[in-house]
Amino acid sequence: MLEVGEDAVALSAAGSTFEFAPEAEAVLRPLVDGRTVYLAALAETDGLDVEDVAGLVQEPVAGQAATVGSLL
Repeated sequence: MLEVGEDAVALSAAGSTFEFAPEAEAVLRPLVDGRTVYLAALAETDGLDVEDVAGLVQEPVAGQAATVGSLL
């Protein structure tokens, strides 16, 4: 679940809640919707570098609330 407030975006999943800056909604929304998305596509959505997006999703991945896969 993604809750959007004025000061933060809260991602609740796998029994944990992760807080982000409001600008993170554009990156997190596709993940919450259950879509499989390339990090590069998420970066383009918000005009970020892939490294920035990877850093943003690192916390929910570490908390086992999201997964990162490979198509190789």
